[in-house]
Amino acid sequence: MTGGGVLTARGNAGRALWDRMRTSLWFLPVLMGGAAPLLTAGVLALDEWLGTGPDHSFPRLIYVSAPDQARDFLATILTSMITMASLVFSITMVVLTLAASQFGPRLVRNFMGRLQTQIVLGTFVMTIIYCLLLLASIGPGDSGGGHAYLSVTVATALTVVNVGMLVLYIHELAASIMSETLIEAVGQELDRGIAELPPKGQDHDPEEALPDDFAQRAALFGPPASGYVQAIEFERIISLARSADALVGLYVRAGDFAIAEGKSIGIYPSERATPELMQQVAKAITLGVHRTPVQDLEFSIRHLVEIAVRALSPGINDPYTAVAVVHRLSASWARLLSRSVPRGIFHDEAGDLRVICPRPSYAVLLNASFSQIRQAGSGKPLVLINLLQALHAIAQVTQSADQRSALQEQVEAVLQDAEREIPNQADLRDVQRQGQRALEALAI
Repeated sequence: MTGGGVLTARGNAGRALWDRMRTSLWFLPVLMGGAAPLLTAGVLALDEWLGTGPDHSFPRLIYVSAPDQARDFLATILTSMITMASLVFSITMVVLTLAASQFGPRLVRNFMGRLQTQIVLGTFVMTIIYCLLLLASIGPGDSGGGHAYLSVTVATALTVVNVGMLVLYIHELAASIMSETLIEAVGQELDRGIAELPPKGQDHDPEEALPDDFAQRAALFGPPASGYVQAIEFERIISLARSADALVGLYVRAGDFAIAEGKSIGIYPSERATPELMQQVAKAITLGVHRTPVQDLEFSIRHLVEIAVRALSPGINDPYTAVAVVHRLSASWARLLSRSVPRGIFHDEAGDLRVICPRPSYAVLLNASFSQIRQAGSGKPLVLINLLQALHAIAQVTQSADQRSALQEQVEAVLQDAEREIPNQADLRDVQRQGQRALEALAI
């Protein structure tokens, strides 16, 4: 691709689907539960081979008993596993409730997407299904001994593993509801999104690339359903536009809410907008009831901001959590300033302009990162001082005039709020001193 058309959107519809699956509590447990019949069939085949051995001398670690005793033992294991699984699910629901009330309901997906949680739930589900199938496969027999049951030995080993995982699971859950742990987890998700952006280069304004008569000559339409834009398959739209020799202009980007049958998509000129082309372009935009981090940097930013804003609410009043969020945002911004914001102009292989999509600017992302924290903590010198210190640190790694201009607006907004909300002159001078340092760094 030429002219800024390096595409990072390949397979984004599939990534949005994968994001929904990986942040669900059912996906991995279902896979592990589906592996239980295979495990049962394998160990039963080994049981049959061991039971017909010539000398019936079995290793000590293999369970040996009469069939009825093996069934009773398996029934005891199954009952215990169901009880422990109920405990795990109950603890999980309690933690999800606490997380939703303290950090916000949108952050529940981070707990649901934790691999440790899904593995523990999957292990319990697999063990229960395995014991059920095994219990049904062992028929009644005489009271004599001598039957080797590797299958029962495996069930015992799985039970021991589950007990150990239960202890580790409780430890992980206790650590996961600590604010610092959650802030770092969301921050890492933001960093992964930043890492997918191309290195900083020359950026082009999508609005300037639109033809002057686009609104008058384009065929405007919208998707067949309403929802948040989760992913846009730019390569597919480019291919469609090239086939029709048309220009596709989007008025929505990933994270925006699109209205059904609205006018969020335009095909220019209108005479090339066939019903089939309009339908195919609409299908290239994935919609859903939730925003996702795919192509949407503001998704993770807003999650971090929500933690800070809730911490600054009168009911919680925890400014140190808000300060931790500010510090984590500043670390991500140090990486973001060396990257280009998501591209909004895409060309085909011949260099012809085919797709124009709005994109967030540095000013928009900075506003999403710090404005709500500034507003919620405008009367707290501790929060404003740390916010200005973070802006000062970010100012030292800026690489363009638009970045410095956006940062300057944030610093000036903090100083204005401080002058209005902080009555103590000594505190106000401390805030102003930090603000002056940030402004001096931006003037370099």
